[in-house]
Amino acid sequence: PGGGESSALTFTINASNPVPTISSLSPASATAGGAGFTLTVNGSGFVNGAVVRWNGADRPTTFVSDTELTATIPAADIATAGTASVTVFNPAPGGGESSALTFTINASNPVPTISSLSPASATAGGAGFTLTVNGSGFVNGAVVRWNGADRPTTFVSDTELTATIPAADIATAGTASVTVFNPAPGGGESSAATVRIQFRVYLPLARR
Repeated sequence: PGGGESSALTFTINASNPVPTISSLSPASATAGGAGFTLTVNGSGFVNGAVVRWNGADRPTTFVSDTELTATIPAADIATAGTASVTVFNPAPGGGESSALTFTINASNPVPTISSLSPASATAGGAGFTLTVNGSGFVNGAVVRWNGADRPTTFVSDTELTATIPAADIATAGTASVTVFNPAPGGGESSAATVRIQFRVYLPLARR
């Protein structure tokens, strides 16, 4: 007898966060030894509170939308050439970690050094020749420059290059500045070495 039904209390059934998916990274690579940068992670299923992970370690993350996050990547993360694994983690309820995308850290080319030239001199008005440049830190794609102008270059090793010097380069007596330029990433131009361009000297014939 009597009885009846109480007033109601509410039981909340929270939406379950999805497992996120990464589709792309911007940038997708950097040069070893470079400065820190902001990484944009594109994908789907991101939620407010999602975190970008770099080789499994959380990085400061900004939620932009359910398809975009940005993360602060410090210089220490790209100090050495290689690759890094980038994932996104959504918190509970549900949630979880995405599959990984690979971020490439490119080796930085050194600034080359010239130790010697062979030959180190030429005769003004002479024929073109092959110049051998010895030194260190040369990379495939390095270019020999003659007075600042690129000359056809062959990579022999990281200590030797050869370059084709045309007759026009030694038409007049004087000196020429020779440098080596390594391309990016990193790279740069060496200090200069000098080629002397000399007049041919004719000695008088001795009298009998």
